[in-house]
Amino acid sequence: MLRDATVVDANAVAMLVLHELERRQLRQLRRVSKEQLSQLLFVGYHQPDFRYGFPQARVYQNQGVAVGVAYGYPAAREPQLDNQWTALFERLQVTAPQVPVIRPHALADEWYLDLLTVNPRYAHKTYQQRWFAEWLMGDVLHRARMSGARYVGLDVRPGSPLATLAAQFGFVGTQWRSFDRRVLLHLRYKITAEIKN
Repeated sequence: MLRDATVVDANAVAMLVLHELERRQLRQLRRVSKEQLSQLLFVGYHQPDFRYGFPQARVYQNQGVAVGVAYGYPAAREPQLDNQWTALFERLQVTAPQVPVIRPHALADEWYLDLLTVNPRYAHKTYQQRWFAEWLMGDVLHRARMSGARYVGLDVRPGSPLATLAAQFGFVGTQWRSFDRRVLLHLRYKITAEIKN
């Protein structure tokens, strides 16, 4: 079942985001222990303007537990979400990085998909013949269409599960981009009048 994330999902969603950020190996977070990052994400989850706060999230719930999450927002919203890390580092008495943890990625005409991940234990489970990740991606496209954006954008490592999923939905690679010493492919999906679920 797809639904808006709530404060009750804090533990499950913070762990999903933690694992994804560990995979990304962000340079600015290397001095932060896994425990500190987990705390930071848990505290930030409750803040409405944090990049990984619950207002930006939709979850896929299975048997009452959030087992997948998608984070996204219109491009105009992204700059407001990038400035919350410093306050969180200070609150947890951790030395904040000198540069932003995550730089803005969204192009001006996009609804940007920042993160989409499913707990590995549920990655190969289906509901009505669709993977949980497929349900989340379909929901992303619906949310973007409802926002009035012309495109959905995301940055991926070629060959990653998210890149494969996006290709199945019709996303097209448009440019190579460099973030935090990582080269990523920017994908875009043109919003049409009607999206099939």
